[in-house]
Amino acid sequence: MSLSSKDGRITSRIENYGNFWQGDPNQDSRVDSDNRVHNYTELVNGYYDGATVLYEFGWGKSFHFCRFYRGEHFTSAIARHEHYLAARMELKPGMKVLDVGSGVGGPALQIARFSGAHITGINNNEFQLERAKKYTTGAGLDDQVTFVKGDFMKLTEYFSEASFDAVYAIEATIHAPSWEDVYNEIKKVLKPGGVFGVYEFCMTDAWDPTIPSHKDLARRIALGNGIPEMRTLSRAR
Repeated sequence: MSLSSKDGRITSRIENYGNFWQGDPNQDSRVDSDNRVHNYTELVNGYYDGATVLYEFGWGKSFHFCRFYRGEHFTSAIARHEHYLAARMELKPGMKVLDVGSGVGGPALQIARFSGAHITGINNNEFQLERAKKYTTGAGLDDQVTFVKGDFMKLTEYFSEASFDAVYAIEATIHAPSWEDVYNEIKKVLKPGGVFGVYEFCMTDAWDPTIPSHKDLARRIALGNGIPEMRTLSRAR
């Protein structure tokens, strides 16, 4: 039986998360990897039900990496990383923008303030959505930032085709079972000539899964971040 907490987290999902990986890394097989990909919704939700509060403690409201200038404060570097993406995408006031895999809303709030665009975030995790809505209200941005519960592999079930001027994803689509399929969904909801900006989470092309140490490294990253499978930079391109 699944037990839900008052904040939307489901106990059984958290408890089941570790079962997606073999205890012995050497025993983790293609069958296990395929199972994680096939059950990506359960995998990712189980991870974030358990990890979100820890992420907020360590990272704030934006769960992603960034570059730092020497001596730069963490929160400034995180915000600059988000502002840079918005600037490169040339987001402007009045534009309709989709945040794919919006987490607890940190990037959406920063980009909304920075660009003046209207941001819609889509996220399939109830716990994170409730926190995102709370933070948005606290920031006074309810009229500019909204959130939808849904699977980003099925964007056209929630949004009309050609309905967004721009779409961005910040280290979120690595949780998708297929980059090709999620990118195709993004293309459908973009207006003709629209812009897709993405920070993708991937292995370098030097990574070779036939080398045991390489395979183990990718497994550790995936296990520690709720990722169905690690993929290379060339595959993202």
